[in-house]
Amino acid sequence: MGENSDGYASKSGGDALLDREQIDSLVAAAGVDGTWEILDAFRRSTDDLLAKLHVELASGDLAEAARTAHALKGSAANVGALTLSKAARKVEDACRSQNGAGAQESLAGAGSHFEATLAAFKAVLDAA
Repeated sequence: MGENSDGYASKSGGDALLDREQIDSLVAAAGVDGTWEILDAFRRSTDDLLAKLHVELASGDLAEAARTAHALKGSAANVGALTLSKAARKVEDACRSQNGAGAQESLAGAGSHFEATLAAFKAVLDAA
């Protein structure tokens, strides 16, 4: 998928915040109101997962942090949050490699991607 000027993915390849086709599928299946509800549940879940990751990494529990990062990766992919999913994969990979410092660094990036992703979702749904 290529990135268009809005940061949404198109079919040609590349990096983007959101997979617009995935979001369009959510809107088609759940309607705009239902997609807002999905987005709200995703926001709450992601807030919880990011907080849990911070605690796990601070305590050095890389095995549990890898599982939490894996859950975040899948959750983000399910709603089309491409960049956040990739960032969570980096956290997971670092944890599985016993690289706590790398996981911490990747987690900082995931947090900023999450904020940008929420703003992009809002823009898409406001326009729907």
